[in-house]
Amino acid sequence: MGSNLVRILPGVEVQVVKEIVPQQLHPSGVVGIIGTAEKGPVLTPVPVTSYREYQEKFGSDLSFSLTKEARICFMNGVFEVFATRIEAAGTTNASAVLKDAEGEEALRLEARYVGESGNKLRYAVSAGAIEGSFSLQITDGTRFEAFDNITMDRSSELYAVDVINRGSKLATAKDLGKRGKAAPKALMAGEGQFEGGVTAKPDPSSYEKALEMLEMEEDVDVVLVADCWDPKVHAMVDAHCMNMSKDAKNRIGIGTVGPGESVQEIVKRTSALASDRFVLVAPYGVAGAVAGLISRLNYYESPTFKALTGIAELERRYTPSELMELLKAGVLAIEARRGRGLIVEKAITTSKEQISVIRIADHAVRGTKNISENFIGTLNTAQGRGALKEKITEFMIQMERENAIVPSTDGKEPAFLVDVYSSQMDFAQGVVRVDIAVRPVRAMDYIYATITVQA
Repeated sequence: MGSNLVRILPGVEVQVVKEIVPQQLHPSGVVGIIGTAEKGPVLTPVPVTSYREYQEKFGSDLSFSLTKEARICFMNGVFEVFATRIEAAGTTNASAVLKDAEGEEALRLEARYVGESGNKLRYAVSAGAIEGSFSLQITDGTRFEAFDNITMDRSSELYAVDVINRGSKLATAKDLGKRGKAAPKALMAGEGQFEGGVTAKPDPSSYEKALEMLEMEEDVDVVLVADCWDPKVHAMVDAHCMNMSKDAKNRIGIGTVGPGESVQEIVKRTSALASDRFVLVAPYGVAGAVAGLISRLNYYESPTFKALTGIAELERRYTPSELMELLKAGVLAIEARRGRGLIVEKAITTSKEQISVIRIADHAVRGTKNISENFIGTLNTAQGRGALKEKITEFMIQMERENAIVPSTDGKEPAFLVDVYSSQMDFAQGVVRVDIAVRPVRAMDYIYATITVQA
């Protein structure tokens, strides 16, 4: 570490060399969720770290898929969610038409709930205490609203349309009376239910655009398509995860089976989509809980036999023979066990690989990439490449101390192997290659990876 200058006067020369310290890895278990919400930016991944923060940005209506899955994710301990809202065209709100004494349509009520969730609303019309008026009650089963002594007289301060639109949280009102005809002051007594609410499903192109936006969020390592059982969308999620993993931004996709889907139909899904990068969850309605559970666990912990929270009951229970059939097909099945609750029977991907093994390998790749990026521009010498190898070795030793990677049972093969090298042609192009091999706990053999560093 000499200097180009030669000292003439007696003294001490100090040269400070700053050690390269890699940035700390972002905690694993960041979930990207794609689905519908009542408000919030569209096709923009928004990070949230609590359900309260989510509600402020996207609303709390559980009839929307993004909200429903985000809620159950946070109930199961998710660290952070990148919520990506998409829209679905063709949704129709539930409504009810009230008639006057002559049987003609006079007032239309439309649910404020979006889509089919408004079909649960009920109404009742009765005579008011004031002559010519009527009373209206609306309920969704938990909330109750009452509007007394209202009228269809447009000149009145108690004009029903104005009163309902101003005071109701459940419905809006529209006057259906014909122009030029005197409006009835009261409506026909009776009761009924809102109907006709339809919730449209987003088309595959919406999911594709949302996945493109999630490509920019490097910290995401789990991708969940909310309340979607379309095999085409699942295939897109798998392709997205495979492509991101090629760039050392490893992630796993999660999807659900359909409501009431038979075991035979579920098994057919995995014959077409057998991947280390995709998890198919059965039965319907628990995929968000599984994503939250994976996020809560350390990257080296297996979700197998771990309990889910926030779920009152399963859509359906599988018999032992059905469970065996699902596991053989690579389906992550949830089962109710006495004394344990709702548990993950076996945490596997559709290729039958254990999720914890994939996450350990992903952590090793992400960590190696994180360290290597700090050495760009210093790898032109053997000393620089040696320093990189030392830092990667330190990282691997830490993984071994966490029991994420282990040596072979006979002790002949180590928990990991690291090599940093550059051929003559690579050196001319400024390329250095890093080969790593790790033996995750619960794995039968090494998992290999090569990271290319453009020096």
